[in-house]
Amino acid sequence: MIALDYFDHQTSVFEAEFLEALAKAYGGAMDAVDINALIAALEAGDEAALAKILDLDEGVHSGLAVAFSSGLFFALLGNAVIAMKTFANRHKSIVNPNAEVNQLREDIERNILQPMTRRSYEAITTAYRELQKSDMTARAKAILIVRSIAMAPDQARSAAHFARALHEALTAKDRSVQDGKTYATPATAKLIIQRHMKHLNAAQRSALRSAFANGLTEEGTTTLQQRHDRALIKYRQSIIARQEATRVMHVGEYLAFKQGKANRSIPRDARRYWKTRGDERVRHDHRMVPVMNPQGVDIGQAFQTPLGPVMHPPLEVNCRCRVVIRRPSDPDE
Repeated sequence: MIALDYFDHQTSVFEAEFLEALAKAYGGAMDAVDINALIAALEAGDEAALAKILDLDEGVHSGLAVAFSSGLFFALLGNAVIAMKTFANRHKSIVNPNAEVNQLREDIERNILQPMTRRSYEAITTAYRELQKSDMTARAKAILIVRSIAMAPDQARSAAHFARALHEALTAKDRSVQDGKTYATPATAKLIIQRHMKHLNAAQRSALRSAFANGLTEEGTTTLQQRHDRALIKYRQSIIARQEATRVMHVGEYLAFKQGKANRSIPRDARRYWKTRGDERVRHDHRMVPVMNPQGVDIGQAFQTPLGPVMHPPLEVNCRCRVVIRRPSDPDE
């Protein structure tokens, strides 16, 4: 097992900064939507107006693209530079971050910002399609669509099905009202859950069963939807922040290694070696990377992995692997 205290600490710092920048970017994009105009467009079925109101442009969410290109971009860029300098200090090498700004900009735009704006576009369109299958009010649909801006497409689908299930119970033909609460019959409640089951997570299914058993109110349904949507968004943003903090650390280290080899402040025969945590949580595909690259790799070379060639971790979501630099004659860490 390898000790990664410095790496973990720096990644945690970056992660906290990214979380703040993400929340601000997504929150700003949601706040920028004119909800009344969105409701009118939904009522009219005007998809061109919907795209304009929601800042959708040829497969990207342009409002998020602008937000990401300011606060989030500079947080990513600044932390990549810090990673380069940290690497140089550890390896007593020479580094010039200014020489890598253009490459860092391209890497951040291509691998982080653009995919995220596309995912938001997909999430919005997914939410719209799923909600069009329901007779919910335009206002209810508009609120859910706006929230989907901060979700992944599968989360948007899940949130839409959760909302639809609650609405179906509230408006079921065989419903009854007792003490101000609406109850669907057990048979109807079971059918509703079965209809939406494959699109719901365990927490949502449990919440529906509890809500159907204890009765529904309009206010309680709204609160329940908000709570579960917030949980989805919080989880996604935490995953993104951790993933991109890790990616930025590795990008910065790779660029510092490249410069060190070029200016000879790092030994010419030094190579990059993939390391796992060496514990029971390491996934099989990750464990295979060191086996597939026993001699390490040099500048410009990708690691061969069961999932295809990659330049550096993360290999997948929640990847804890990293790269170490050593000469072939040095003992393995």
